[in-house]
Amino acid sequence: MLKCPRCGAENSDREMYCAKCQNRLPSITALRSTLRSGLEALDKKDFRKAQDRFMDVVRQNPADLDAWFLLAAVKMRTGRGSEAWDDLTELKLARNTGQCSKCRGIKKCKECGGTGICIMCRGTKRCSYCGGVGDCPTCKNQNPKACTHCKGTGQCIRCKGSKECTYCNGFGQCISCRGTGICTFCGGTGTGHELDLSKISKEYHELKAWF
Repeated sequence: MLKCPRCGAENSDREMYCAKCQNRLPSITALRSTLRSGLEALDKKDFRKAQDRFMDVVRQNPADLDAWFLLAAVKMRTGRGSEAWDDLTELKLARNTGQCSKCRGIKKCKECGGTGICIMCRGTKRCSYCGGVGDCPTCKNQNPKACTHCKGTGQCIRCKGSKECTYCNGFGQCISCRGTGICTFCGGTGTGHELDLSKISKEYHELKAWF
């Protein structure tokens, strides 16, 4: 179904012009191509590009619930959970269930406690195992050939000599909330939600784990 972005009238996929206002409607083929482009970006974890592609689809066809759901998934992944739940609730793809079961209404990220920093390196971005020096903590890279810990490499077995925290990949941010400090499940609202995926294509249901 195509929903005219100008007047909101519903039209069949075969229509080229809106039956109500005569506005030219987007091509279903073009919309599907844009959606595929967004999915490819999503696979590469290029969330900005994925968001732009899914946004293009919903702007041209507000009735595309798959695109709305994918856009919400990207928002959840990038710390904009509140926006995502607002969109899904308005579209009746989610409902309010009361207090968030993950943060228990305190609105803070469960992993970092609301600090937004990596729990492993404490925001220093350095490998906590070797202290950020990159050397094996056991042999200190002094006599690596005899070291059974690093097996002769002389390097830290966790960061492989990069000196960076492998938990946050050297960003220093909490990997769960991406530095926002807010609960990733409720988007910092403190309110719980339940998804209704009955109107979403089954191939996208696996993304439920992002919410």
